Amino acid sequence: MAEDPNLQERLGKFNDGSRRKSRSRFGVTALALAFSLGGAGVAYFLATEWQTDTDRLQTSDVEPFQDDRLSNGGRLEFPTDEADQRVNDAIIAVEEALEVPAPATPEIEPSAEVLAELAELREALAAAQAERNAEIQSAVSDLRDAFADQTSALEAAVAERDERLATLERENETRLNSLQSLLDAERAQREALEAERANDALIRDQQLLEERRRQEQEQQRREAERKAAELMTAQIRSPAVVYSTGSTASPSGTGGPPNGPASADIPLNENETYLRGAAQPLEVDEATQMERPDRTLAQGSVIQAALQTAINSDLPGNVVAVVAEPVYAFSGDAILIPRGSRLFGQYRSGVEVNQKRILVLWTRILTPDGASMQIASVGGDQLGRSGLTGLVDTKFDERFGGAALISIIGAAPAVAANSTEDEVTREVLEEVGNDLEDATSSVIADQVSISPTIYVDQGAMVTVLVDRDVVVY
Repeated sequence: MAEDPNLQERLGKFNDGSRRKSRSRFGVTALALAFSLGGAGVAYFLATEWQTDTDRLQTSDVEPFQDDRLSNGGRLEFPTDEADQRVNDAIIAVEEALEVPAPATPEIEPSAEVLAELAELREALAAAQAERNAEIQSAVSDLRDAFADQTSALEAAVAERDERLATLERENETRLNSLQSLLDAERAQREALEAERANDALIRDQQLLEERRRQEQEQQRREAERKAAELMTAQIRSPAVVYSTGSTASPSGTGGPPNGPASADIPLNENETYLRGAAQPLEVDEATQMERPDRTLAQGSVIQAALQTAINSDLPGNVVAVVAEPVYAFSGDAILIPRGSRLFGQYRSGVEVNQKRILVLWTRILTPDGASMQIASVGGDQLGRSGLTGLVDTKFDERFGGAALISIIGAAPAVAANSTEDEVTREVLEEVGNDLEDATSSVIADQVSISPTIYVDQGAMVTVLVDRDVVVY
């Protein structure tokens, strides 16, 4: 707060008046002290002048009767020196005079001008104090308002940020849910496509195998028919008797080993055909080095698993198994197929009469971390033997019970024909029996050829041999 120049001037005048009053009081005190010292000197002088010679001790006058004796019993007394007493009194008076009494504070009546100045000073001081208090109060109010505005702005910013974060979280959650749904749909679609492709490939392979088997059988049949026809023609045209000893006779009738290409006309059995087909020229391939042995599932790796679904060989279907033991990489320091992975495959139906095992083809491996591997491995039992075995239902009662019943029905007319004596009735019964036998022969054949059913329980252990090298990343 700026100082008022009029106020400073009035304060200076008030201080000068006080100093002048102090100097006047000091002069009055000095004058009183001088008068006191003068009075003490006069008193001392008068005391010394009043002293006389008659105040001495009287010892020369003797009287017989001393009537003026003292009442002290005759003791020796010394008279009091009055001069000394007066001196002492004078000294005391001087000392009392020297003791300057404290000047009495004069009661100064303040003048009206001083009172007016004091009133103006008080009013100016009160006004300045009030103005200062008002400024302080205004500054405090401004600070409070600014603090309240800033607090409100911060709260609004925090609320806006929280709302924005909540909105972003909701958007992210919605986006993640949509992405997860898309991924699940895409995964399901991909798995369905892969399963469909695997099924189509398996069906095509089976069709190709069946077609090839039929072609081979047809070719073998034609070859056998051709050879039989050639043999029959040779037998008809030859003048000698030909025996089925595996050798051909010369036209002159002398036998001997076959010479030249004539040995190619001899029919071969299945084992000889297989051996001749297996005896192919040796093909030489160059060896290659594995690029990632630590991430390669080598061919021939053994996977031990337990069936998750049971198998019934009446109809073909899919089968799922769970890996029971971890499978390591070719280097042996990394697990590529952990325990709990799932195997997917298909099994076929159409079990032959004497067949005890069912064929299972494993096509896919799915690990818990999402790695998928395509294979084409045939499943086996715990010892690695191809196919799975279980409870075999040979359907003996259905096969032979029905055949026996049909045989009995077919034999009834023959028995009746033998028991009758009428020739016509006998012939009729024999013809009926022959017709019934012809009609039931195919039924009996179908009844006897009923395929058995193989049941493999859930939890049965299976062995899968990997048929190729699979690199797992």
